[in-house]
Amino acid sequence: MTRLYPDVHLNVVHGSEQQPSLEVLRRDLADILIVPSTVLDEQHIEHLQWSDAYVLVAAPGSRSFHELCDSVRYVAWRHPGVDRLHSQLAAAQIRLSHRGELSCVGTLLDLVGKGQCMTILPRRLLPAACVLYESIALPVLVERRISVVARPGSLLSNAANKVIEVLKASAVGGVHGS
Repeated sequence: MTRLYPDVHLNVVHGSEQQPSLEVLRRDLADILIVPSTVLDEQHIEHLQWSDAYVLVAAPGSRSFHELCDSVRYVAWRHPGVDRLHSQLAAAQIRLSHRGELSCVGTLLDLVGKGQCMTILPRRLLPAACVLYESIALPVLVERRISVVARPGSLLSNAANKVIEVLKASAVGGVHGS
């Protein structure tokens, strides 16, 4: 976001919990919360929601999805939706040779580009027109949904309102918003 909107400055707090809650909003530790699912109560409203499909990301080549699964090690992107992603793949009987997890998308894409591994990421995280890797549709549709949750608009700071405005503009420009 800061590359596209240099006037917006964010302090990002990454929670270690796989099931995020609204606690940071309740304790006034944050103005807005971006979470991988909608978790609302009577004190908070959802300002925006979008979704994006996951794709397999691998070094360029003419191999099929199943050939890649049989021959290339998988390194997962560590994020709150990774458990849901893996359970959906397991339910579809898709087996991956799991090598580990990384939280830095840039490092993960660098390893993929060097042919060291493959990964599964939301399509929106992939830079446009990169020749270092290719994205391949998964045999089953797996989407992640992200919600921007906050206190009612009248209680938001100017900074939080600006971030929500930027996110809504981004949703119109390419993310599937609702």
